[in-house]
Amino acid sequence: MWTLAGLVVVLWSLRLWGYVSLAPWLSVPVALLGLSGLVAVVLAWTPGALVPGRRRATVGGLLVVAVLAALALWSYFQVFTYPAYGTDEIAFDQYAARLALHGVDPYLRSMAPAFPLFHVSPNGYTFTLHGRPVTSLSYPALAFEAYLPALWLGLSSQAAIWVDVASWAAGAVVLWAVLPGSLRPLAIVLASSSVYVGYAVGGVTDVLFVPLLVGAAAGWDRFVTETGPRAWRGPVLLGLASAVKQTPWVVVPFLLVGIALESERLHGARRALADSARYGAIALGAFLVPNLPYIAMGPSAWFQGIFTPFASHIVPAGQGLVALSLYLGIGGGSLAGYSAAAAVVLVVLVSCFAATYPAAKPVTFMLASIGLFFATRSFGSYLVMLLPATIAAATTTSAPVGRARARHWRAVVVLGALAAMVTAGFALGSPSPLEMTIESVHTTGQLATVDRVRVAVTNRTGHTMRPSFTVEDGGTLTAFWLRAAGPAVLRSHERAGYTLLAPSYFAMPSILDGFQVVAFGSSPDSVSSTSSYLPSTWRVALEPDAIDHVVRAGQRIVVRAEIVDRLDARVRVNGIPVYLGQIIYAQRGLEYSEASIGAGPPGETPAVALTGPDGVATFTVSSPYVGGDPTYFEANLVAPVSSYPYGYSPILAVRFGR
Repeated sequence: MWTLAGLVVVLWSLRLWGYVSLAPWLSVPVALLGLSGLVAVVLAWTPGALVPGRRRATVGGLLVVAVLAALALWSYFQVFTYPAYGTDEIAFDQYAARLALHGVDPYLRSMAPAFPLFHVSPNGYTFTLHGRPVTSLSYPALAFEAYLPALWLGLSSQAAIWVDVASWAAGAVVLWAVLPGSLRPLAIVLASSSVYVGYAVGGVTDVLFVPLLVGAAAGWDRFVTETGPRAWRGPVLLGLASAVKQTPWVVVPFLLVGIALESERLHGARRALADSARYGAIALGAFLVPNLPYIAMGPSAWFQGIFTPFASHIVPAGQGLVALSLYLGIGGGSLAGYSAAAAVVLVVLVSCFAATYPAAKPVTFMLASIGLFFATRSFGSYLVMLLPATIAAATTTSAPVGRARARHWRAVVVLGALAAMVTAGFALGSPSPLEMTIESVHTTGQLATVDRVRVAVTNRTGHTMRPSFTVEDGGTLTAFWLRAAGPAVLRSHERAGYTLLAPSYFAMPSILDGFQVVAFGSSPDSVSSTSSYLPSTWRVALEPDAIDHVVRAGQRIVVRAEIVDRLDARVRVNGIPVYLGQIIYAQRGLEYSEASIGAGPPGETPAVALTGPDGVATFTVSSPYVGGDPTYFEANLVAPVSSYPYGYSPILAVRFGR
């Protein structure tokens, strides 16, 4: 464990090393972190007689400080190099905090001004199935009230990001404090994991509830034996965590059942219900306290806001079961089926938890993530953000005593699993309503993106469809594309062609990677998708790849352009045209160059040559003129059907001189 802790400190050194050219002083903490991690690994295997327990604890504390310092430095450079907010949720929350600071109820205002204010990319918006961005505040009040102290102190730019980073750091410290000594390195490992630090800086506000939920999880079963303020700690922190985002809500049923069963074991059935109700009432009270001002000002707007994620027909997304419909086209005919599956799975999990208790006690907090895996929106944050609390609960509660509570717990588990499989099968078995095929694409040339797509769509259902289209690029749904041609309403079993235009540069997928066109419908809510379209499978490599000397005017050089596949293996195809272009990237802009490619006149671009049997096209390049700036050569291929250029080679810079 301590070896892992030392390793992640070394990894922090490597992470920060990439920024030393931007800030040379960073070489000092880079060196210190690397040395600290190596020393920690050595001490981990040093006999206890040489390094007593107290000194090991001191070293562990220093490693925590080192990791938190590294997190702060790394976060600073992430913000410094890309200051825009990455998600709408963090932009909404900081904007809502600004409104609340001036006495305005944010639940009664549109959050749309947050988009330009925090420079959120359109791909970071949350869209409804009709392609409209969600512009209402969608979280409980503590989600934005957490940022009020920073705004009171006068922070404005990236204030929310720094609060999120501080919250993640606080979660690591709390986890370190509650874990047994032998397991404390887990806090260092989790605090340094790429997925968590990426979420903290990237605008995923789930990190705000982590320290609260870890505190609630630590020794949660002691609620039935403690009295006074000590007993209130768990439910109060759970209520506050639930006042940040909706994810902790899913944990509540498991805890209420767990409290009841713990109390029943110690005090009997009558006391069990009372203790569970008392725990729930305290948690509910803590949840309501930060929300009360907004409930009073606009109860309907507040209620509608916090339930927006469940009732606004938002596009499906995430890495859960719904990914099979989004990317493979399996199912998709009923998005409500995923919501039903998630609800059934949660009920099944609670039932299995109760039946197998206390055997399932260590994973009380993690079971909720399994239920979220089946939801229509099952982001990675929903699947991993409960892990710190799970570790805290599993290592600080009393060990399970006795066997499973229910005599027929196996039957409960089997029947529950069957129910979950049936509902999940219904979601995956409802065929998508539209059959879609990408017929052609139009690209931006050297920009290497797709800005127009032609799609053939067939309505396979017995009712009309009003499809809205977007593109899936790298696991992300872009802003919805514009319909330039094609009917707004597609009748039953009708086939039509649609021409779709990218709404912005951000929505244009790269021709270097695959993408899919995705269509959403309503009544019922559904998703359909094309198969993955890969515009570019070959590319061109130039030889030589660099010329590190001045080429005399009039001297000819030979440039070989070979076609290679995605794994850089030469493709031996004969008669394929390869295009070699030239340009000068001058300080004040583009300039026409005057080199000769082959037998062409000076300045002609592009020139074309056919590959031989070995898949190589050969060009001769020369220039009769002496230039101040290098001439830049780049080769590419052209698709035979859609005629778009692709497979651009690395640029070869040639400086012609005397």
